[in-house]
Amino acid sequence: MKTIAVIGTNKAFNGYLFKILDLMKVDLNTFNRYMVKKENNYNYIVVNSNTNIKNIFINGKYCLINMDLADYKNSNIDVFGNIITYGLGNKNTVTVSSIDDKDSFVYCLQRTLFCDDRILEPLEIPVKMKFTNEDELYAAMTGITISLIEGKDANNLYIR
Repeated sequence: MKTIAVIGTNKAFNGYLFKILDLMKVDLNTFNRYMVKKENNYNYIVVNSNTNIKNIFINGKYCLINMDLADYKNSNIDVFGNIITYGLGNKNTVTVSSIDDKDSFVYCLQRTLFCDDRILEPLEIPVKMKFTNEDELYAAMTGITISLIEGKDANNLYIR
């Protein structure tokens, strides 16, 4: 089974992330920051914030990092793997646009991702998904990205 280490998140983020992964039928064994072992290699590492997190050294195949919620210049987090940044800024690998009243948005993969057996080209996917706050929006970006890497079809994603 593939693994995901989730670091620096909160309940709203976690719940929504795993709701999306479940709907997309992505099965991952989950580890939180208290269970992460630095000697392990994880398929996915998600760093949603570095607040109150000290001295983490971790290896992963894909490392998804929220660039909006963290100050990585002053952190003690070292992650190694294929870095995928996400957030609301246009310089991130993954971002969103056309946010409509917490009811829909456009998921934007800004750069090419090289996966095991294929290449994901930049794309935009309209998503009908109700979300209540930014945590859920960040979780959606992360869940959709992992789903795409896992070869799932996220076109016309509809979550209520």
